[in-house]
Amino acid sequence: MTLNTLARIRTGVLFLCLLFSCSILFAQNQTINAVYAGTAYEYDQTSDAGEMVRTDYVFYFRPNSSFCSGLDKPDWQKKVDGTYSITGNQLKMRFLSDGSEKIILLSVTGETGQSGAATFIRLNVSSAVPAGFYKYIRSSGKQDGFYFTDGKFKRTATLSTVSGGSNNSGEDGSYTINQSQLSLKFANGRTQNYSFFSSNEKKSLVVINGDIYYLDEEEQAKQVRTDNPVAAKAADVLEAGMNLMKQANQAHGGKALDGLTTLKAVMNTNNLTLTMQADFTRQIVRLESSLQGNTILLEQMEGNSGWSFDGNGYAPLSAQRVTELKRYLFCGMLGLKSDILAKSTATLQTQQYDLSSVMVVVNSIRAGYIISNRSNRLEALVIADPLSGTTTFTYSDFKKTGNILLPYTEIMQAGKHAQTISYESYDINPSFPASTWAKPK
Repeated sequence: MTLNTLARIRTGVLFLCLLFSCSILFAQNQTINAVYAGTAYEYDQTSDAGEMVRTDYVFYFRPNSSFCSGLDKPDWQKKVDGTYSITGNQLKMRFLSDGSEKIILLSVTGETGQSGAATFIRLNVSSAVPAGFYKYIRSSGKQDGFYFTDGKFKRTATLSTVSGGSNNSGEDGSYTINQSQLSLKFANGRTQNYSFFSSNEKKSLVVINGDIYYLDEEEQAKQVRTDNPVAAKAADVLEAGMNLMKQANQAHGGKALDGLTTLKAVMNTNNLTLTMQADFTRQIVRLESSLQGNTILLEQMEGNSGWSFDGNGYAPLSAQRVTELKRYLFCGMLGLKSDILAKSTATLQTQQYDLSSVMVVVNSIRAGYIISNRSNRLEALVIADPLSGTTTFTYSDFKKTGNILLPYTEIMQAGKHAQTISYESYDINPSFPASTWAKPK
């Protein structure tokens, strides 16, 4: 190779590096002018039966890197509830009120996003209202509806009565819209202004005054039952739920996943390196936390007890921590193993936006699985705990390792803060000598 050739190669590599650096800089400085709206079905912590309730999330993101979560407020166009940044496919939000964080994983096109149990749809600033009947079902049997067509609207409301009947009322009039400001003029002369967002691509929903209204939900449900053979068995939610879990098992490796007996995973989060080792047959989990190569905490769970070592001495694991470590054996990707499913009950909760939510109970642990109806892939996990509340794990960056489809990125949302966990490596079925589980001296 001549010096001139080598110089050209180096120049080309440098040019590519510069392009890559510029693309990263652009991604980090990217802003949007749109709403992301998502509905999640989350655990009702007050329910002993583990029922899931509907929760709507709506955020308006502005080009100046601020966002508003109060689209029902008169000043929504200028109201600032927090700031955001976009790096790669992560839209990271920080709320001004308490400093809490939320991360939405955006799709390649940015038209959809995922955060825990919620799938988000991007809605644009609107200067037109798509025709149709849009309905929002509220609590206590009350539901609101808007029918829009040719500059006219009709608003309906139904409220269930104590006797089991219902009261219906309706108002109509005309409307105008400009830059997502919807102005309603009722037939009696009264006027009302609402925020309004819609999408040219996703016409199944609109956001009115911060609430998510769905296009004729009853007819949509009928169509889902017709097109989806699993949903056709919705009367038997246990069978439907287990069928979805078995399909997810196949999507993530089937026999290869079922043959997983030991696992070692190395991951990084918040400048910490975590090394997890598990023997699924013996039900042992060992978790080592290290900072800059120095172990700062070692935890080990075996059966229903365990210990921790911080370099100075040992302490028994609390019952709560034992339960948390058991999730490495029974939840998430490992919860899809056939031998775990044989011990589980799986109840189909709901199906929406090509996603199904299934509540699974195994070994006294209750977890919600969010599964893609298209790929049968596990997209998110929701853990409900009476002490620590609800924690959601959103999975992405899937790669096949040892014929098992595993996520290399997790986003954990617990309480007010979001945490990104990056997997460095997986070791499938390693041979662990007895010394692996020995206590340090």
